[in-house]
Order: sequence, then structure tokens, then C-alpha cells
Amino acid sequence: MSIIDEQMTAKRQHKRIYHIGLVDADLLCNGTRHPNLALLKIAGYLRDNGFVRKNPEIESAKVNTYELLTNESNFEMLQDLDLVYVSCVFSFTLDKPPVLLRTLLNDKELSRKVRLGGTGSYANLSIEDGFAEKREEDMHRLENDVFLNRLKNKSGTHGIDMRTQMPDYHLYDEYISIMETLKSSAKYYKDYKEYSIGFLTRGCFRRCPFCVNKLERKAMPYSNLNDFLDQERDEKGRLVRPYIYLWDDNFLASPYWEKLLDELIATGRPFQFRQGLDERLIAQNKRGEDMAKKLAHANYHGDFIFALDNWHDRKLIEKALKIWKFHCPKKETKFYLFCGFQQNTNDDKKFQLDIAQIFMRICVLMRYGCLGYIMRHEDYKKAPISNIYVQIARWCNQPGFYRNLSFWQFCYKNQTYWEEHTLGIKHERLKSYDEFLEDLEMGYYDDKKICLPLKSVHDFLLKFHHHKRLFLSFFNLSFKQMIDSSLWESASINTQTSKL
Repeated sequence: MSIIDEQMTAKRQHKRIYHIGLVDADLLCNGTRHPNLALLKIAGYLRDNGFVRKNPEIESAKVNTYELLTNESNFEMLQDLDLVYVSCVFSFTLDKPPVLLRTLLNDKELSRKVRLGGTGSYANLSIEDGFAEKREEDMHRLENDVFLNRLKNKSGTHGIDMRTQMPDYHLYDEYISIMETLKSSAKYYKDYKEYSIGFLTRGCFRRCPFCVNKLERKAMPYSNLNDFLDQERDEKGRLVRPYIYLWDDNFLASPYWEKLLDELIATGRPFQFRQGLDERLIAQNKRGEDMAKKLAHANYHGDFIFALDNWHDRKLIEKALKIWKFHCPKKETKFYLFCGFQQNTNDDKKFQLDIAQIFMRICVLMRYGCLGYIMRHEDYKKAPISNIYVQIARWCNQPGFYRNLSFWQFCYKNQTYWEEHTLGIKHERLKSYDEFLEDLEMGYYDDKKICLPLKSVHDFLLKFHHHKRLFLSFFNLSFKQMIDSSLWESASINTQTSKL
């Protein structure tokens, strides 16, 4: 069927022309560097039903259209839209909505057209505040949508099937073409251009209180790989999207992990799990060593990413790391380090413990030659000295700093860098905290500002002066001095698979 025939069919089906707007709320306030999968699938569904992605070359009055809306979209254009689907992943986006979203939600006439969904609207709710109800509603929102249910999916039934719907990977093309002229890095938008994106499984059994899966009990099959694997090729026959990334919540928890992993490997395309993998299962699963071997030898794209979110998991993590590093000693391994959850201004004890446990986990990772990546819950902003979370993330999340400088050295070097480039004062070496205190007492900083990284760590050590030496030992952790390859190089198979 030609595009003209499809458009005529669509017109007969809907009896009038529809113009649909799609809004990636997080993109509007720079909250993400990857496309919104829900919007890609809505766009794909509309495309499959004869809708055309709006562009200056088409006469929109005669065809059904859909388009990605940005902050540059004018008010008059919004008035011409029949419906607007808004997806918001991060709750902070709705705390201070960007201009376009504010307009859509606050204007009386426009708000009637808006269909808002995504985890950002409920992720931080407690169970008591209705999390379960909001979660259930959101997970089925699109499949219960009245307008979308007028259209047909690829199986011939009405309504969008989010599991099987092929995304429209070109939804962001116009936006990217404009933004690439403003960004210095050519790779900034590679997630939009080079990857097939989807879920092979959904759900998790861990029930972490900070997670949107906190009510789930297991990992279930979701999409088939071919449901989202893009086969488009350029004029030279090369795959337009040669990579794959997965959003699975806990892939290794699925009883089908090996079959699905084999399918990924069989594509020949480099792939990665963006949510991270559950390292604990390498220690807990009877076939944990097989997991490690197969992953280690796969054509994995980028760093392997796991998670060490809780200090009480350290024994399991260390057991798993002995297995993992034995089979994968060279490729970079990174761990998400969750922190800042349920902080509040008046709870010094919880704050102190949270900071301590960040570094206790970092200590484990450094010994095994692994990188850390700080993941802050929004509650970190309520902590007594919230900026120390920011500075720890600035240090830890940049491998060049993490590998070569302790946290204290990083904070102090920020000060010396500022003094050199602002005041022309050069420093021959990085001083210790005690030497910094001597300079402070001697009046060195009386006519100089103390930069925020240094101020934050100093304020923290003053506040918790009774534990100053403990925290200084944390802040002076050195990756190069801590790493100990004997922990995994000499590990026998029997040792690796022994019970805790």
C-alpha cells in the first residue's frame, strides 16, 4: 500500500484529520541524554496507522500527523493539536516543569488535550500515599487510551501493544539535527541515533523501597528481541543502528536469562544493559559462574555496570566479584552506588551513616579494581550538608579523578585550580587536610574565597569532628594503593563457588 493509500484509509477510518503532539518532558529540562521509549512506541504505532511525522514539506491539513514538541513550539501551533501525549520519567521534571509543559498543564483549553504518563508522576509516592494504584494505572494507561484504541496494532486488533510495538527511531531526527549544531561533541546524541532500544524482561524480586519495582515479585518475559531490533541500513548497506541497549530491571533474575543472552549474542551487535545487572546473582545463582563466563565473553558494549546499593550486600558482592573478575579481569567494571535516600535536615546520624557507607562501598570496589558511579536520590537535597553528595559524585563519576586522586585531593585541587587561574597563585603540591587547617589558622584564606568543594568537605569534618579521623581515612582512599589483583587472580573455582 502506497503512502497516499494509507493516508486515504486513515482519513476514512477517523473521518477527520488528526494532529498529535508528543512531549518528552525530561528532555525539555535537560534531564536525559537518551530517547523516551514510550514516545518512540507511540510514534511507531501512529506511523503504522498511516500517520506521518510532521515536517515542513507536507500539507498537514490533508494528512494525519504526529510530531515531537519542544520548548520552541509556539502557542498558536499547540492550539491546532488534537491530543498531546506527555511522558515524564523523572519526578524532578514535574517539580519545576519546563515552559512548554507548564503551558500545556496550566492552560484550560490545552490541558484537556494532554495525556500525562510516566514514572515521574508517582515514583516518589509511598505505598500509603497510593503508589500501587498510580503504578497500576500508569502501566496500562496507553493500552486503555480511548483514541489509541481506535487504531490497530500489527496483530490486527485495536489498541497499542507496548510489548510488541516497533519504535519509530526517527522521532527525534529534526530535534537532533538542530541541537547537533549547538553541541561541541558529535557523540552527545549517539543514544538517539545508534541504538535499538527495548525491554526483554520486566520486573524484579528485590523489592527495594526506593525503586518503582518495589511491589514486584519476579522478573517476567516482556518483548521479543525482534520487536524492537532495528534493521534499517544506509545507502552502503551498513546498519544505521549497530548497537543495542536494554532497560531491563533485573535481567539476570529471569529464568530465561541464558536463552535471551544467547539471542543477543547471535545478533552480532554490541549490546549493553543500561539499568545495570544484579551482581549478587552471580554469587546466589547455582549457575552464577556460567553467567559470569557468558557475559565476560559476549560482545558487550562499553563498561559492565552492576550495582552496590546497600552496604549489607557487601559479602555477596565480594563473593561475586571474585568470580566475575576471575573471568573478566580486563574489561572495565562499574557499580552504581545509590545514596541520599530519606535524608532530612534534622537527622545528622542518618546523614553521617550514609556518607560513611558510600566510602565503605567505594573501598570494596577499589580493592577489586572497579569504578563507582554515584546515583543520588532526590532526598539528598534535604541532607544537612547536601553539597557533599554533589562533590562526591563529581569526583567518583569521573574515572580520571577517581583513579588518580583521593576525594580529599579532588576537593583541594579544585581550590588550587581556582587560585592558579583566578589569582595567579601556583601550588607545587596538594596539601593534606591538616596542612589546610594550618593555612586556615594562619590567615591564608582571609582574603581568598574557599571554593565550594573544599568548603563542603571542611564543613562536614567540622560538623562530625568526633569522627574526623575515620572520615579522613575515607576521604584519602587511593584507587592505585587499594587495588589488589590477588583477590581474584589466585581464587580457585572451589573458593569462588563456596557458600557464604
